Amino acid sequence: MPKKAEAKTGSPSTSASKKANSDTLKAKTETKKVVSKVVASKKEDVKTDNLETNKTAVNKVSKKTFNKNVNPVNPENNNNSVSQTGVKQKFESANYKEKVAEIENSILQKIQENPNITGKPFRKLVSVIKLMETGAHIGLTSRKWNPKMKRYIYTKKGTNHIIDLLHTVIKLNIAYNFLVDLSKSNETNENAPILIVGTRGKTIKNHIKEQAKRCHCFYINERWLGGTLTNFSTIVKSIAKFNSLILLHKSGEINKFTKKEQIKIKKETEKDAKNLSGIRTMKGLPKALVLTDPETNKIALYEAKKLGIPVIAICNTNADPDLVDYVIPANNYSIKSVYLLVGILCDAIAEGRNEPKMFAEKKDDEIVLPEIIKKKVEHHRFPYGYQKKVQNNQ
Repeated sequence: MPKKAEAKTGSPSTSASKKANSDTLKAKTETKKVVSKVVASKKEDVKTDNLETNKTAVNKVSKKTFNKNVNPVNPENNNNSVSQTGVKQKFESANYKEKVAEIENSILQKIQENPNITGKPFRKLVSVIKLMETGAHIGLTSRKWNPKMKRYIYTKKGTNHIIDLLHTVIKLNIAYNFLVDLSKSNETNENAPILIVGTRGKTIKNHIKEQAKRCHCFYINERWLGGTLTNFSTIVKSIAKFNSLILLHKSGEINKFTKKEQIKIKKETEKDAKNLSGIRTMKGLPKALVLTDPETNKIALYEAKKLGIPVIAICNTNADPDLVDYVIPANNYSIKSVYLLVGILCDAIAEGRNEPKMFAEKKDDEIVLPEIIKKKVEHHRFPYGYQKKVQNNQ
């Protein structure tokens, strides 16, 4: 009897195994459900991503084809809809103008409190708004700075130093008055004029040439020849030789020489024209030297200091202001700021000669600055000739 009961009821080990099997089946079903949910969510994410990409594509096309006020997603609200980016740009520009106006007012107030700060009555040659537009207040990185320029630095923003425009306005006014007084005397106009030097950047070179011709000054916009001032006697000889070569071309006597000699003479004239065309008629040492960058033209600065010639220079945060007589702290790496400041300094010479001005004491709308277009440079992995061969084979 007990044996039969044991057969019916079964052992406890078999019941435990059955429970374990049921638990594993339940776990498998739960994992299947979780996997199915994850797969479904991934499919929904893919759909939403596709919808977002389609929306961005539509927005790009709408920016090219439609006006900014048109909303391609909700065409019903086109009349009252304004893009958020446009609102932000307007808000930022308004805030920027307000800040610049506050800076200008504070600078003018400080100058009014000290009216004798420039030695003469203060003249507003250019607005602070225009100076900030050209980037004249942006200095170089802090690792390139000269500690002697500390008194001209306002703060440090990021990695760059910010130049104090109060000092630029004051120092520009002092240099302007000096050039006006210097150009008024007849001796400086005839025998020893002002020399303008700027040898960096194509637009700056052309601008210096134009402005120097306008105010009847001498200029050097290419390489500074060593000894231009200290060894002026040899420079006079090279100028005389250059003038004789020009006469050969103008008179037609160059045709008497052989072809080989003509080519040689043309090369010599082209070489001399780069370095001596701006000082071709200079007969004596200049009374003043104007430098766009005292660091790139250090030789010219040292020569002028040796001979006691006063130097007016646009000094960035890397310059040594102790070597310069009339410091104008400003950004001389910006084409627009150099363009504006050189024009104002040339206006001072023109004012001394009773000639019209182009930049000084003009309204901001009347001052035209060059438009700078940055070209995108494409870097290729293979040389140009190899690419041509591949294109021809295709």
